[in-house]
Amino acid sequence: MNFNNFYKFFTLSLVFPLISACDNGPSLRSICETHSEICQDLNTDAWCRNERRLVIFGRYEEMSTPTDEVRYQLIQNFEAYSKCVHKASLIEHIKLKEKTTSRVNGYVTSIKELKRLSEATKDSNHPHLLYWHWSRNGDEAALSRFLKLRDTGVLQTPELQFKLATHYVKYNQDLTIDTLYHALELYDGSEPLNTEILTTLSTLYLKQEKFKHAYVWGKIAKENGATDIDLAPLRAMLENDNIRVSDLDGLANDYFSDINSGKFVPPKR
Repeated sequence: MNFNNFYKFFTLSLVFPLISACDNGPSLRSICETHSEICQDLNTDAWCRNERRLVIFGRYEEMSTPTDEVRYQLIQNFEAYSKCVHKASLIEHIKLKEKTTSRVNGYVTSIKELKRLSEATKDSNHPHLLYWHWSRNGDEAALSRFLKLRDTGVLQTPELQFKLATHYVKYNQDLTIDTLYHALELYDGSEPLNTEILTTLSTLYLKQEKFKHAYVWGKIAKENGATDIDLAPLRAMLENDNIRVSDLDGLANDYFSDINSGKFVPPKR
């Protein structure tokens, strides 16, 4: 079974609700005409067009539905926009200085808005927001509230299990691996597979000198678009030990097929 039969690029799943809402609701032009205040403080040139679009729709949705979920999505959109427009602001437009100024203004807006959203959600018990406040702001109280959700069933999603694993990785590698496996166990193929789960598994097994395991999960990650993995040294090491890499490739294919179909069972370690 070939990975290419399974793998395709996805837009981040959390973006889908916003795009669907935009298709059925007002256009970007009409929003900016009726609510210029949520558009005019962003960059006005062609840079970061998609990120800017999602920010505008997110701000518009927050105006009518200021829920934790909407604000968490807007935080994600602003983070993506901030990263893009900051990079763009460092590129000086030779002829039109106002374009550079527009990008700087957009970046400043993103910083202000992220600060506002942080303040607006600091008391939230939304699991994604709790993790965000800990990972971005170092809020230990938010982490404590996040960890208290472990036995409630709220964290039983692949993405939240991955976030839980990023906490465990600091002090317990085996628990981290078990949590990452559980994340894959929960995956049903309906949403994009987070390749960081795969690369983290490969990295942890590499640290434990379990090279066959590291290769298998690195192979799955690489076939799923991870660009920061070089399997050549591992492959050479395994082949030097007379290990049939083709068998490991087959195992990687089987694991990915099971993950994609929602039938993954964590292997014994």
